[in-house]
Amino acid sequence: MTRRLLLIGIAMAVPLLLASNVGAVTMQTVERNVPYVIGFHPLHSSQHPYLGQMHLNFNKGIISGSYTDISIRPGGPFANARNLPVAGGISSSHVTLIIRHITFRGTVDGDKMSGSATINGTIYQFSAQQGTPGSGKQ
Repeated sequence: MTRRLLLIGIAMAVPLLLASNVGAVTMQTVERNVPYVIGFHPLHSSQHPYLGQMHLNFNKGIISGSYTDISIRPGGPFANARNLPVAGGISSSHVTLIIRHITFRGTVDGDKMSGSATINGTIYQFSAQQGTPGSGKQ
């Protein structure tokens, strides 16, 4: 279990250290199957985040794609989910992602997204980074 936590931590850190191959997405961008790792946890919490892998398509401001749970932390809102549909949009530096009935709202800065969502009455903060867990590739 400790090794898996370490590998997930490394997977989330590696994309921060490497230059992005895909680059920033914008309202005018048309990109397909862009991988992102997303983590989210209750605001002001030091709990391990719930983790997911997204593959997003960007088509001139419209976002579509899929989400798969990769969390080791049990009981998340998307526990054991595979290929959930993701919808949303990007406008200027603002992004909206909708997974099931949960709306993540935030900002985009280069190949990173961050913001918040309300899940069962609790505010969660999220961060997403282009890349895939454990591969070191972006």
